[in-house]
Amino acid sequence: MPYWMILPFVSLFLTALSLHAEPLHKTFSNWQITCNNLNSCVARSFPGDKGLVMTVSRHAGVNDRPLISIDYGNHYSGELNGAPLKDNLLLDGQRLRLDLKHWEVESHHLTTSHAISIDEFLQQVMDAGAIQLLYRPDASISLQGLKAALLLMDDIQGRVNGMSAWVKRGSRSAEDVTPEPEVPVIMPLSHPPLALTRDETTGLIDFGTWRINTDECSLDPQRREVSVAPLSDQKALLLISCEMGAYNVIDLAFEVTRSLPYVAKGVTLTLPFVPPSHTEKQLELVNAEYDASSGALLTYNKGRGLGDCGLATRWQYDGREFVLADYAEESTCDAWHGSADWPSLWTTQPPPTASVEITSQ
Repeated sequence: MPYWMILPFVSLFLTALSLHAEPLHKTFSNWQITCNNLNSCVARSFPGDKGLVMTVSRHAGVNDRPLISIDYGNHYSGELNGAPLKDNLLLDGQRLRLDLKHWEVESHHLTTSHAISIDEFLQQVMDAGAIQLLYRPDASISLQGLKAALLLMDDIQGRVNGMSAWVKRGSRSAEDVTPEPEVPVIMPLSHPPLALTRDETTGLIDFGTWRINTDECSLDPQRREVSVAPLSDQKALLLISCEMGAYNVIDLAFEVTRSLPYVAKGVTLTLPFVPPSHTEKQLELVNAEYDASSGALLTYNKGRGLGDCGLATRWQYDGREFVLADYAEESTCDAWHGSADWPSLWTTQPPPTASVEITSQ
């Protein structure tokens, strides 16, 4: 095939590879909304430190899987005392009347994925001021900002002026919405690398301790930790603690040959997007952990010691570099949830059956 016929196909292929929604995070009064690379969005009320929070989530496309929940108590507070929510919620000082036929009802947890029930509930509360507990007035959900957050969600997902919109509903078919972007596929390793021998480990630790240039690090050399793990059958990952704060440690990472003469190359984590709270795509290795059996590198940057805010990432080694697999960030420090439940800004999936071989370079 002539090159002038091949180029358009290559261009289309590369364009398809780069297609993804731009992640976002915004705050409207007492509501925050986060949408990831699949235009899947979650909005929640804050602050949550009084124990009462409402969360609304929805996926992009026709198969939108909406979900709404009201919770009293969480991982940090544990089970709170008090009567069931269903009989003790006020809307602007008046008893909140809920048709709970299609809701999952527990004492301190109300949730539904029933589209009509969600529509009815949102129409009931969207223009109100607050939801509060009858027996604990300081535990309240401010509704200021909910409507703006839902309107942005509708806009991001292409629902405005359509029948599936929550705010600005119109006559356009509910199926006439922006399709959900393709989920990026991450190629895992075909097999775990060979374990390091005792001699390999000792040699690489000594190399990282005495030969790697760490002049830019502020951490006292006596307090630096050096760890090493197999990256492939020919290379290893060297982590050296460089900076230390109250609850975060920043590491330097190097890809090093497993045999003499050692050749080291710095590892840089580059995001496929610029996070809303940042100005660049490069990410520091904070509290890094590496699992050699899966090729997964985890980072966990605490916003404060409690661990209720910050950012957490997972990177997959594909035989050549680390590729972002998951990115979650919580900017609101309100003792509501831990890193496992932080809003997602980036997600991927492994291929159904494919894998890649590690090749030497």
